[in-house]
Amino acid sequence: MNRRRLAVAGAFVTLTTAAALISPTTPATAGPWDGVRSWETATVQRVVDGDTLIVNDEVTGAESRIRLLGINAPEITTSAHAGQCGGALGRQIMKSLVPVGTRVRLAAVDQTSTGKSARPQRVVLAFNPKTGEFDQDLAWAMAERGLGVWFTVPKEAAMSSLYREAIAGAQSRRDGIWNPNLCREALQPDAVLSLRLGRTAPGGKVADEWVSVRNTGASTVDISGWMLRDSGLQGWYTFPGGSILTPGDYRVVHTGTGTPGQPDGHDVYAGASARLYQDVGTGPALVGDGAYLLDAAKNFRFWREYPCTATCEADPLAGGVVIDAISVGQGKGKARAKTQWVRLANKGAAEACLDGARLDTVAKAYRFAPGTCIPAGGTWTLNVRKGSATPTEAFWGLTDPALWKSGTARLISDRDQVIATGSW
Repeated sequence: MNRRRLAVAGAFVTLTTAAALISPTTPATAGPWDGVRSWETATVQRVVDGDTLIVNDEVTGAESRIRLLGINAPEITTSAHAGQCGGALGRQIMKSLVPVGTRVRLAAVDQTSTGKSARPQRVVLAFNPKTGEFDQDLAWAMAERGLGVWFTVPKEAAMSSLYREAIAGAQSRRDGIWNPNLCREALQPDAVLSLRLGRTAPGGKVADEWVSVRNTGASTVDISGWMLRDSGLQGWYTFPGGSILTPGDYRVVHTGTGTPGQPDGHDVYAGASARLYQDVGTGPALVGDGAYLLDAAKNFRFWREYPCTATCEADPLAGGVVIDAISVGQGKGKARAKTQWVRLANKGAAEACLDGARLDTVAKAYRFAPGTCIPAGGTWTLNVRKGSATPTEAFWGLTDPALWKSGTARLISDRDQVIATGSW
């Protein structure tokens, strides 16, 4: 599919009064369009919700329930489940984009690609009578209006970077579901919370995957009834009554099972049996996920998505936290491992917390535990050997060296953004 034949998607619909919260924007004009192939042409029979259509194939006459690739729109109320805030608005906007009878072109990397309930997964391009082309990307149009979270399928992520860009714009404008007052007036509007993701290494334990929620503001916040979700689930953890965060306090919500309050008083467990957060991978298409914190009114209030893209703002720790010194050790083998260490220094004016970050030494990667913080002007040392941790140093617990005779260490955020480097 030639990207030059795809017109911008944002200008092909006039929004209704109910969509007044959605502001227009200047759409992107280029993206990884050549990564998908058109498989079917169909006619819209019904709009189910903001990311699902029922269409009839123009060649075979077969009816299909099509799931849009790239976004996950809020659910509508059905006999099977309650709706989500923004669900009705999303369906209304989709109906205005593709009224019944609209012709659409269905594209994908793989024609056999299906999702939940065996729904074909497709990039859906609506016919544009002004250009005579199928050049109106429905997922992009919904994303720019803030009516879906970023949702990637590893084998169908050819256009995910374009959708991520559109969603980021909607988030910055607080359009659609990103409006903190969409559902009803925001609870505790002065709350300032930060989320960090602790992803596990491939094959890691489910309980080792977590999301931290830290109060970085000046006032106490009651997050009782607030809910964490990822891009695919309606919600995977709701904070119980009495979940109070004073300034600087935090909770660590583990995906798996464990004992609440262990290993320290900040930890809680969702009890899931499988990891939620997929690996980024090494392919050319952008694959990732996010953690989203909704208040008790179900407004999206805070979020953290990964990986970082080229348009990401600089990490707030960059320039403040530096790799201050590295010891490659003395001797050989296990003896050298005992004298290897990496020291970080916080040159900034505020405490720096490394929740979810990792130190990559090429040979190994050390993942920082939640609550690892360096005071302004302070240092923190990672020793390769075994030992007992203190507030200013940790021990990797390795018996073999983690640092080669020469190389580069990188401090990388939970969004895979490089914070600092150090070479030896």
